[in-house]
Amino acid sequence: MKRAAICIIGIAALALNAFAARDDLVGLWRFDGNGDTALDSSGNGNDAEFVKGGERVDTDWGMGVQLAAAEGSYILAPVPHSNTVTYVIWAKYSSLPSNNPGLLHAQATDADEGAPATKIIGIWVESSNTLWGRIIPPGGGTINLPKNKKLEADTWFHVAMVIDADAGKAIQYVNGEEVGSADYNGELGPYKFLKIGRQGTETWEGVLDEVGFFHSALSEDEIASIHGSGFDALLSVEPNGKLAAAWAELKTQ
Repeated sequence: MKRAAICIIGIAALALNAFAARDDLVGLWRFDGNGDTALDSSGNGNDAEFVKGGERVDTDWGMGVQLAAAEGSYILAPVPHSNTVTYVIWAKYSSLPSNNPGLLHAQATDADEGAPATKIIGIWVESSNTLWGRIIPPGGGTINLPKNKKLEADTWFHVAMVIDADAGKAIQYVNGEEVGSADYNGELGPYKFLKIGRQGTETWEGVLDEVGFFHSALSEDEIASIHGSGFDALLSVEPNGKLAAAWAELKTQ
């Protein structure tokens, strides 16, 4: 584990310039370091804050953040609005102690809001261990994604959501493969913040890592690349081939 972590840290250092060079990457939160701030590695300065707790823990590729439902903990990140976005995250849960523990909630203010109308983008796992999500256009109403994918406890999985205004689609992916889509009218309601690891008032019970937010609709190949080889491959960094090929494998061990 330590050898893999050292390799990843070295690659992260090489990648800093590449992160800043990709204009569509709004925020990248890797949770390395310490303190109550999750630094944004994209170069845009969208540093996130730990709210109501949250603890950094070792993973096989660096550090992640452990959240606890009983504490209501989450990570709050400022982000600019866009009608086209891609959100990606590595996640593992130990239990589902409420109806809809959340991976993401995009909202207009920095308050701990829970009303349904505030969830402009929402992604969560139901207590039936089924992935779900929805988006909200201006003026209200909801666009729901289909509930097609079961996610088991104590297992790392990679979730992505693409909201594409030009294509008129919202698409969810798990481990680099599409699992469901819905028609989208091309506009999202107002939001300025992301709650990471929480939707509404329901917190994730488990570990999160490698969270990225893009102002573009990543292709299925790009999402598969992040799943298989990490952000560094997508951002034109040249890590050694063995590590790139083993990125997803590390998370299944």
